[in-house]
Amino acid sequence: MREWSAIAVAVCLLSGWTALRAHLQRSSAPPPEDLPAVEAVVTTSEPAPEQVGSIKLTRHSMRIAAAGRHLVEHRPGRRWRDDCSGFVSAVMTRAGIPMDGRVATIWASAERNGALHHNPIPAIGDLVFFDNTHDRNKNGKWDDLRTHIAVVVDVDPEGTILMAHNGSSRRLIQMNLLEPHVHETKDGAARNSWLRRHGYGDDIPLYLTGQLWSGFATVSDPDAWLSDEE
Repeated sequence: MREWSAIAVAVCLLSGWTALRAHLQRSSAPPPEDLPAVEAVVTTSEPAPEQVGSIKLTRHSMRIAAAGRHLVEHRPGRRWRDDCSGFVSAVMTRAGIPMDGRVATIWASAERNGALHHNPIPAIGDLVFFDNTHDRNKNGKWDDLRTHIAVVVDVDPEGTILMAHNGSSRRLIQMNLLEPHVHETKDGAARNSWLRRHGYGDDIPLYLTGQLWSGFATVSDPDAWLSDEE
């Protein structure tokens, strides 16, 4: 379900995440490979209305976030395709999780591994999938699934997700699934970045990240994400 605007969420962050996030922003190199497993979760069997989500840090989160921030600023290299899936594959491989696939094949791997989810608050390091970001099959209709992919590098206390991606350029973009139709608030706070161009004859007026979002995938087992190129 894509619309979460009616949900009120109180997000609990791991106490050490703020300091670690600041470190990531200062350093372009991934953290050491021997990072201990870290997971912060706020869960209940039946969440109260004000607490319906949680933020998770897996043991791969810090390496993936660091690699994503680094490759936004540095060209991934000739080995990688200069597109969204090539960028994400480069990020994950730099983080120690070998991956090389198109959006559809990465989605298929996630589905096969039971890694897909639709929690509006993802784990740091999750893959993010989008539909209908362009007319892939050139039929003049917006009916194309799994057309774009990004990677989560941060989540703020208001549920706004920061993602690294390669679209028209390599950069960081935002998404907030609690307010999927909001580009920015009245006070100028970013909520959802533009992800699709307005075009003549559009049959769906959806252009923001939160509107085009398809799902997340949490990468837990590096050995399950081997090369899967089309």
